[in-house]
Amino acid sequence: MEWKIIFTKSAYKEYKSLPLNYYNLVKRVLLKLKSKNKINIKMIRGQKDIFRIRVGKYRVLIKKIKDEKIYLVAKIGKRGDVYK
Repeated sequence: MEWKIIFTKSAYKEYKSLPLNYYNLVKRVLLKLKSKNKINIKMIRGQKDIFRIRVGKYRVLIKKIKDEKIYLVAKIGKRGDVYK
């Protein structure tokens, strides 16, 4: 069974407002994540089940919900701003 990817309301808004080239890159990375392909993903220090995916100068913060096999996209933003 594949994992589902869902967005928070604010993350979806950020996703839709990305420049076209980064929109396509983020979309491609999320599809790779869904199909369990290898991507650049790291756990955020001090947080449980929250990971970051690096996409150029942008970061995608996701939360893994294991029981339901869901990745929740919590935030998308530029490298310096996304962790605030």
